Amino acid sequence: MPAGFQVFTNNGDVLQIDNEAVVYSLRKSGQVSCSINAFNWIDYVGLLDITGINHPMVAVQSSTPCAVEIIKPTGQNFPQYGSAGRTYVKFTTNTANAQIQYFLFDQWNAPGGNSGLEIFNAQGNRVFHSDWYLMEVVGFLNVPAGTPNRTATYNAGSVGSNRALCKTLNRVITTSQQGGAPVTYKDAVRITGGNAEVSYVAAGDYGNSDGWNYLQGVPNKIIVISTSTLPANYG
Repeated sequence: MPAGFQVFTNNGDVLQIDNEAVVYSLRKSGQVSCSINAFNWIDYVGLLDITGINHPMVAVQSSTPCAVEIIKPTGQNFPQYGSAGRTYVKFTTNTANAQIQYFLFDQWNAPGGNSGLEIFNAQGNRVFHSDWYLMEVVGFLNVPAGTPNRTATYNAGSVGSNRALCKTLNRVITTSQQGGAPVTYKDAVRITGGNAEVSYVAAGDYGNSDGWNYLQGVPNKIIVISTSTLPANYG
């Protein structure tokens, strides 16, 4: 460890803050209303502009199944979703005006007060401040390959209260619905009764072809984030 310090937990695990540390802290939190109904179908979208954020990780706290992805419109494909050249988090639900609580984390030099503990790396860059709202990972949930199918729901496990879910993979299924044209379904997460559930929501986008499934054969992991010390509105 060339620079920094180490703190040990009660379990003997090392909390490492040194030149090799990757620290994510809260950059923005709030609520998004899924009110954009561009296709006049059952898909309702909310957008969060994150242009300029280089390493975003988004966790959601929602009782409604919500698909989460990062998009950058070109101005040619689905221009109703934001402006060309901007970067957005796109939240998709099948419930009109669903309110989604989000927590956006980033590797960034977050604001810090004049008191507390600061850690700098060998290059002189601040990599930790005790005022930061750190991304506290409390668990990982496994979602097997091929699970769930488009019409089913998968219980990924118990997460308890004060938790948010961060997807690591976006799965897509297409099927013919509207006028025979393929329609995209995207995997979504929600917390209900203290459990994390995975299902599919109709996204409204037209897919490449009927029966085209993207990443369905790949196991998925969901990161469980503690929100007990995070503000609901920040940034």
